[in-house]
Amino acid sequence: MAERDITIPVGQLRAFTARNFEALGMSPEHADLMAEQIAWAHIRGYPWLGARKIIQYGTRVLKGAAATHGNLSLVTETDSLAAFDADNAFSQVIGKRAMLTAIGKARNTGVGTVVVRNSSNASALGYYAELAARKRVIGLVINNAPPLMAPWGSRSKILGNQAFAIGCPAGKRDPIILDTALSELTLVGIHAYQLRGEPLPEGVALDADGLPTTDPAAALDGILVPAGRHRGSGLAIMWEILTGVLAGGDRFMSDVTMPDVFDRPQGTSLFFLAIEPQAVMPHEQFVARVDDLIERIHASRPADGVERVRVPGEASAERARQAEATGAVLSADLYADLARFAAKIGVRWE
Repeated sequence: MAERDITIPVGQLRAFTARNFEALGMSPEHADLMAEQIAWAHIRGYPWLGARKIIQYGTRVLKGAAATHGNLSLVTETDSLAAFDADNAFSQVIGKRAMLTAIGKARNTGVGTVVVRNSSNASALGYYAELAARKRVIGLVINNAPPLMAPWGSRSKILGNQAFAIGCPAGKRDPIILDTALSELTLVGIHAYQLRGEPLPEGVALDADGLPTTDPAAALDGILVPAGRHRGSGLAIMWEILTGVLAGGDRFMSDVTMPDVFDRPQGTSLFFLAIEPQAVMPHEQFVARVDDLIERIHASRPADGVERVRVPGEASAERARQAEATGAVLSADLYADLARFAAKIGVRWE
């Protein structure tokens, strides 16, 4: 922890966040959803999706780029699939309902799918994957994203760094949660190299002309390289089909805007999938098999320099438990920035 960091109770972070979004016009229920997910991301080690987003999301509302309602209009529905239009509502507000709808369908048919178009931003998708796992089903969530990558073999930045998360219930262990995206290095990671004054690793970014670069500034103006080269590029294309294309919104691929563009809707689409393991075997048998998988991975021999082998989501769950006990950490600068933004809409930290 840096010398000027400030630690506050996680409950205080949630309450402060909720007060901000209520002041911006959200219902208490929807403001609580924003607060729950922002705090969820912050204490799990995803600060770029945590408390700093209060300012960005709030600015989107103030400038008319995002809605404060939680409307989720049904477009079409079958026993196992539903499509919704979010009408520019935040994904934090409509995403929980969408995931619960997919889970409800999975209870009846074994598999449930929901697609959502016209959402404002995409939050920490691991929240929804964990929600599914806590409801004793396997959950997959995908969002499309603004153009940050080029299709493999191209120099055109037209492909989103699509995020996705998969959650699986366990028995004696925490759920397994894989929450990731498809670039070799994220924009947040590039900013970190820039702040340290260090060059980037080879092979993670291209400049604006599509040429390899290790200069963080050139990379921020340029193109992210897909993870696994053609493999990450291929997945990003298929994830776009499952989100922007299938959801049927007006905006997809390079039409989706960055979350800090405040003069238009972002136009994000989402895909939710729930699988009911009890359609195959009793729940207790399934989670026992998951526990066995986790234990085999834990028992595998660590590589040099690795203390112990973990499964996806294990480290972030440990960070969250620690934060719930000792508090959420914010830099002094972020704490002050949040106080200034909140004051503009009549909210204080207390």
